[in-house]
Amino acid sequence: MKSLFGLVLFFLTLSGFAQDTSFVRSAYGGGSLTVPNGVSWKITKAFINSGDGYNILISIRNFKPEYLAGEKIQTPYYIAEMELLDKKDGVFYLLYIEQRNQIIKK
Repeated sequence: MKSLFGLVLFFLTLSGFAQDTSFVRSAYGGGSLTVPNGVSWKITKAFINSGDGYNILISIRNFKPEYLAGEKIQTPYYIAEMELLDKKDGVFYLLYIEQRNQIIKK
């Protein structure tokens, strides 16, 4: 029974290290973000904001389906949805990102 508990605990620990994660990053229009080594990023939602208190949802078709380690995510300098903002200077993007650990193949 003790060894079974140890085995279950071992696999739960390993699965905890392999979990994917989600987070939010921001970047100014025309800026870029670089994907860290060992992971890939998928943008699940994207918004624009000019600091006036509300976000506008934009299409994620402005971005690739997946970015691999070392790739840059370039935010568009201009998109049509920016016309809905009061201030068009200082526009920034809020990117909801799903991060996955990359499996290294030898």
